[in-house]
Amino acid sequence: MGTHDSGDGWTVEVDDSVMVWEFLPGMELDTFGTEAFETYERLLDRGDISAMVTVVKLDDPFSPDVFEVWERSAVRAEEAGVDRWAVVADGIKAISLRGKVDTGELETLTTEDRSEAVEWAKSG
Repeated sequence: MGTHDSGDGWTVEVDDSVMVWEFLPGMELDTFGTEAFETYERLLDRGDISAMVTVVKLDDPFSPDVFEVWERSAVRAEEAGVDRWAVVADGIKAISLRGKVDTGELETLTTEDRSEAVEWAKSG
């Protein structure tokens, strides 16, 4: 069953047990902390999510506050039984995100290619 939801600066789709998030330029961190994270938790609570893909189009995904949100998301995903997390970001953003976020036991992939990320997430 496919699901689609969106808010101020974000979208999420669930297809074949993979949750795909897009965080768009101009999205405020407060928006993620409230409406997007509530949606995230609701989707995880369904119990049918095995992997997730995060497409990062944010203007500045590098601040310490943002890294804290990524890590909180990883902990919650692991608690919910998610096995894999792919992050899609442009060159320098991908390099900056790789290795700076503690993702616990989640298997991770960082790439610039959304199709590659979704295929990898579904192959787990």
